[in-house]
Amino acid sequence: MGVSRKGIFHYGGLIPLLTLPWLGTTWVIFTVLAVVHRFRERVWRLYRKYGGNFKAYLLVGMASAYLVEVLAVIDNLKLPPEERILLNPDPLTDLYLAFAYYFPFALYWGLAVRRYDYSWREVFLIGGAIGILMEQMGAVFLSFNPVAWLYVLLVYGSYKAIPVLVAEDCLRKRERRQIGMWKKLVLGLLVEFAAFVSAGALLWVFGIAL
Repeated sequence: MGVSRKGIFHYGGLIPLLTLPWLGTTWVIFTVLAVVHRFRERVWRLYRKYGGNFKAYLLVGMASAYLVEVLAVIDNLKLPPEERILLNPDPLTDLYLAFAYYFPFALYWGLAVRRYDYSWREVFLIGGAIGILMEQMGAVFLSFNPVAWLYVLLVYGSYKAIPVLVAEDCLRKRERRQIGMWKKLVLGLLVEFAAFVSAGALLWVFGIAL
């Protein structure tokens, strides 16, 4: 009896847990995505129970984003401050600035998926691919390292896709506009660009208060 694609995806979500000593904790967010997908019907019921509205979506989106940032902080604690790849070398300051960075991505993608028929897989691929271009201001993309690209794809794609997957059942019941894949790609680029610019502006504002 063969293994289904869903089964491969679910078992694949265990790989980050098996590679913790070598690849760190950050990409455990992919494990979380696989677990949410495995138990998605229960997750959908919980989401509906606690509102199933845009505020609930933003809360899930920010929880997903903060989880990936906490995992990144854990990975960077073993490095000296000057070598840490974070928003700020100090963990608490990093988590403070994380709100400014991640909120625009949660907000703009939330608005996009409520209006247009994006699936969580499409957000995963678009958000993850553009994350490769943005990570470390393009340094990861210019490294031409396929392993690094895959790692970033799974991290960025997972944290952006989790709220879409959690809200999927509610989103299906909305009257969303159907658009073609090319339009989704272009709109996804605009969403990512607008979020990146907004995040930069918010980081500047939050930085003033430090």
